[in-house]
Amino acid sequence: MFRPGGRRLLHGVFGSSASGEGRLLLMNINTPDEQMGGCSFEHAMEYLQQIASSPQAEAYDGVSLNLTGMTIINNRFGMDNGSKVMHAYIAQLKSRIGDDGVIARIGGDRFFAVYRKEHREDVIACVKGVILKLPEVTDQGIFMSSNAGFIRISEEKDAPALMNAMNTARRIAKYRPNTTWLFYDEEIRRKLNYEKQVETMFRTAIAAEEFQVYYQPKVELHRYHLCGAEALCRWFHNGQMMMPGDFIPVLERNGAICDLDFYVLEHVCRDLRKWLDEGRKIVCVSVNLSRCNLGNPELLDRIVNTIRKYSLPEGTVEIEVTETASEVSFHELQKLIVGLREAGIPCSLDDFGAGYSSMSTLSEIPWSFIKIDRSLVPVGNGEPKDEKRKILIRSIVSMAEALGISCITEGVETLSQSVFLKSIDCYLAQGFFFDRPMPREQFESRL
Repeated sequence: MFRPGGRRLLHGVFGSSASGEGRLLLMNINTPDEQMGGCSFEHAMEYLQQIASSPQAEAYDGVSLNLTGMTIINNRFGMDNGSKVMHAYIAQLKSRIGDDGVIARIGGDRFFAVYRKEHREDVIACVKGVILKLPEVTDQGIFMSSNAGFIRISEEKDAPALMNAMNTARRIAKYRPNTTWLFYDEEIRRKLNYEKQVETMFRTAIAAEEFQVYYQPKVELHRYHLCGAEALCRWFHNGQMMMPGDFIPVLERNGAICDLDFYVLEHVCRDLRKWLDEGRKIVCVSVNLSRCNLGNPELLDRIVNTIRKYSLPEGTVEIEVTETASEVSFHELQKLIVGLREAGIPCSLDDFGAGYSSMSTLSEIPWSFIKIDRSLVPVGNGEPKDEKRKILIRSIVSMAEALGISCITEGVETLSQSVFLKSIDCYLAQGFFFDRPMPREQFESRL
């Protein structure tokens, strides 16, 4: 049985075929846990490089897979049974890739495989989904599928480049409607080249302060007056403004977003100090913190010290974070928010209702605010789906009030939406109906 801390799935070693050509053979399931992401992965990458450098490259595909739904399975059946489900799914994939195929674990619920292209349709069928029969876990069949990125090995000559291409295709497939898998192609190649350009430009850009903080006002709906703002980031390069969607996802993937988060926090604190010194009446400004920061043991101290360096009044800066589906990250998030609240720094749960919304996130973490995601805001068309949005948002506001947490709704774009929010006692809002994000100079004129 595959257990955390015990045994893992698949392990590869080099052997020789009758023709004397080196190849990677699939071995037994009794590989020690610590070798799953080390030796096995290294051997598989070596095999990938060997295929890519050989005349046989035309005959092979590669695929990077991210198993879907493992958090739900682990929560429902427990970690041990979740491991059995993962084991069974990878065994299904193993049976489809042929004797010349290899599977290795990248980490967590991510794997990659190399196989001869005549097995392509069988592998795609497994990616789309299989029903696993595991009576020791449940009497019902378990449907398992993956998000996957494929590549023809002949596309690249370098194993890391092949892996990067597969992972890029997989990430795009994950967020593209009506599909769970993609083959690496020219469009994705252009996207990958763009990401490399962003990564190359970032360090120079942050040193040159090409990133500017924009402020989007938050409005109190009793009297429709300014009550706060969210700090957002815009990148001006060669006189052109790059929108966040063009660079934030890239920086999140390579970890550079952590540096940008603190760049924004520093500039917000600097602006607030300037406005105070000028005698302006300031409002609380919220700063987004990427989950990539979780795991940094110095995170809490760095946030607190940055804010205190500018001698700002308590409650002047708010930290916005999104929730996480990872149990480990949840405890790190909980520890961070508790520490920030003890330091007098308010915290808000961003994008509530957009993804993995757990009641434990509300009950076990001392949030100051819940920020209701724009996807739950009724559009006012009277359709059944819109009526469900009204029920959901009304319930969230009521629940938050009972828990002593204030609600703010983002994405408000019409008067009717504003009126509806007031009718359900949600009196904080943000959106284009009130103001778009604006440069510092324009925002400070509102203070």
